[in-house]
Amino acid sequence: MPIKKTRTVCTTCHARCGVIVYSDGDEIVKIEGDPDNPKSFGVICGAGMSEREIHNNTEGRLLYPMRRVGERGSGEWERITWDEALDTIASESKRIIEEYGPEAIVTGQGTGRTTNHWHCRLNSTLGQEGWCLVPTHVCLMPHILPNAISLGIFSPADGDLSNSGTMVLWGQNPAMERGIMKRILDNQKSGANLIVIDTRFQDMSKHADLAIQPRPGTDGALALGIIHEIIKNGWYDEKWIEDWTYGFEDLKARVAEWTPEKTAQVCWIDADDVVTAARMMGQDGPVGMMVGLGPGCMHTNAIQNGRAIACLQGLLGHIDVPGGVNVPVAFSVMLDDKITLWDSAKDPGRPDLFTFGGEKHPLYKSFGRSNDPNSVFKAMITGEPRPVKMFVAVADDPLLCYEDANLTYQAMASPNLDLIVVKDFYLSPTAKLADIVLPTADWSERCTYDEELDGPFILAFDQAVPAPGECKDDWWFWLQWGKRMNPEQWPWKDEKEMVLWRLKEFYDFDLTWEEFQETPVRIVGGADLSAEPVRKKYEKGMLRPDGQPGFPTVTGKIEFSSPAMEAFGYDPVPDYTEPAESPYSTPELAKEYPLIGTTGHRVYSFFHSAWTNVPAQRFFYPEPFVVIHPDDAAANKISDGEWITISSPRGSIISKALVSREAKAGVVFIPRPAWRDECEALGLPGYGWDKANGNVLVPSEPAEPGYGATAMRSFLCKIEPGRGDM
Repeated sequence: MPIKKTRTVCTTCHARCGVIVYSDGDEIVKIEGDPDNPKSFGVICGAGMSEREIHNNTEGRLLYPMRRVGERGSGEWERITWDEALDTIASESKRIIEEYGPEAIVTGQGTGRTTNHWHCRLNSTLGQEGWCLVPTHVCLMPHILPNAISLGIFSPADGDLSNSGTMVLWGQNPAMERGIMKRILDNQKSGANLIVIDTRFQDMSKHADLAIQPRPGTDGALALGIIHEIIKNGWYDEKWIEDWTYGFEDLKARVAEWTPEKTAQVCWIDADDVVTAARMMGQDGPVGMMVGLGPGCMHTNAIQNGRAIACLQGLLGHIDVPGGVNVPVAFSVMLDDKITLWDSAKDPGRPDLFTFGGEKHPLYKSFGRSNDPNSVFKAMITGEPRPVKMFVAVADDPLLCYEDANLTYQAMASPNLDLIVVKDFYLSPTAKLADIVLPTADWSERCTYDEELDGPFILAFDQAVPAPGECKDDWWFWLQWGKRMNPEQWPWKDEKEMVLWRLKEFYDFDLTWEEFQETPVRIVGGADLSAEPVRKKYEKGMLRPDGQPGFPTVTGKIEFSSPAMEAFGYDPVPDYTEPAESPYSTPELAKEYPLIGTTGHRVYSFFHSAWTNVPAQRFFYPEPFVVIHPDDAAANKISDGEWITISSPRGSIISKALVSREAKAGVVFIPRPAWRDECEALGLPGYGWDKANGNVLVPSEPAEPGYGATAMRSFLCKIEPGRGDM
């Protein structure tokens, strides 16, 4: 049989790189990056390459639907059919809705796996409007929201770094997976500045012209300090400020106190670095930024940190120009009302929606369209303010996903839950507590993907190999559940029909599946990729719904002073407050827990907590580790490679010490994976949800007041030699 070659897209992480899969029958024989992919240019990381192992070696993988037969958590299962599983889910859904209301069913989703929109549609079918339960309070939304409020840009406001005079990587490490890394380094060789701002001295820091390591949670203070210097030295365009911004004098007054010396004291950096960063950004434009999750997502002061960085971009004025901040206007179909069944004319923050925690975090209720996770978990345990009777998790392991893992475990193990369903690749810690587990097809085994625009093109993607056992795509699962609840809202026969419907509905491509696959890159709307993109769209009335020049904000301008922020109880001008736990805000607590913990350290072979059982990925990081500075190691009598215990007021975990100057003194870097799963092929143990999971240490309260972001990257902890009693 000849080797089959399939062009598809890896969905292991959010980079979504183009991939070519070579297969022989049911087995994958080779994986390589797709050099013709206009987004990734042939780049593929080790995690994507390990798909061959994930598909071919199915030992330990969930292959069939199974139902619990012993006590919850006993590990005793019996195989059932998909129809039995889906009929049970649908019948229980109808019963619970009738007895308790749709709010008693919680659907949870993790990183997406390309099904965010269909998850929302299913919730609408159940009688809820929104996400229900997702970790967007510490992920994408606090990343996007400050830009939306300040700049009117509903994206991370990443920059066109290939053409920038000064490139800023703020909490971003494109060396991890991005094809853009080479273009960044080529631009630097051509004379552009590279500034890397990250608490850890990471891969790109060694290439930087200026590397700054601020204390976790102080990125907003650093941005205010840089703004202070730019305004003081007049490194801004007065006409830009007059024509296109609102609240400049308020911003100027706010940053007056943020001298380089004060900024340095708060951020634990050198004052000269603040001045240098401001001079590069103010004089060597255009400035393009890539801003990651760490600066403005995972702290109790997250939203205002993000606001300060967004206002810095607005002050510099390099908006929608080559080398500056990109302003995408591509129509995203992911959350269109025609898919989600939402009604955008209605206020998503209205009182009848999002029963759990909306009064605590009104900004999250309105813009996150979700329940507050802490409130959901407490309701699972206590039944207050309303009972939760059913939990369905897709691509989601809450025990490894959410802060305060001990609270999450109490919720998942609560006898108040009548039915727990988990759909995943392997028996995750949460799946082990489920009543029904469902097997999932991975990206090489399915024919669906978010074909929303990434630029003005759509990429072909297809199933490379048959899914093993009875593994099913998440699209198929939502479709089958939805059909059993309301078939009129789920009219499609299968996943391919769902994809083709989207192509026709949103892009006017009326195609068969075979026709779709014939063209690897399909241009939307007759766009000419060789033409120079339209720039300064704000001048041409291309950003506002009313077609008038300006930005889609309340005032029509970039807002240094924001009426929307004020309406939600915030200071309208970006400010800085200390993280809820810090040596300054909680000095008594800091006496016992003198170090700052951060769970944001990414490692190359894993994505979040997944794949620690896969030999090709686990080989590179066999054991849990934390990175600590040599001074902190010496002060605590810890040697490199030694097992240590990391503790916070919430609990303790164990890891091996990696003593390195890449760590900032006073900060403990806890990688995300948590090494939850056993890797039998390498003879390596698993550590479950509680032994090496950094979220055990993270508080769920207090949280960012309006949005609910928690201190995943800025909490207090201590380190000690040894494994304790673990």
